[in-house]
Amino acid sequence: MATWQIILISSAVSVVLVALILALYVFFNSRGMKKQKEHYTQLHQDLKPGVRVEFSNGLYGTVEKVGRETVDIKVKSGAVVEVSRYAVSRILTPDSQSK
Repeated sequence: MATWQIILISSAVSVVLVALILALYVFFNSRGMKKQKEHYTQLHQDLKPGVRVEFSNGLYGTVEKVGRETVDIKVKSGAVVEVSRYAVSRILTPDSQSK
């Protein structure tokens, strides 16, 4: 076998391996993104007044009013803060509040 044939075969194998690794990365990453999208879709549907929520920065509060793009949150001091509804990371349940 000539040197150029060996180089061609090894290059083809390298390209196939890179493509396979890229395809696996995209497959597994898309599954995680789908789960995350479902989580946030459900979270935004469940936002309603009286629900306790946690923000991505660790702030806790109770929903006072839900708007199209914003949510009014009452914090512990009694102040009402208007935030983007996309800042809410999770809705607290009685089980999660006791932990």
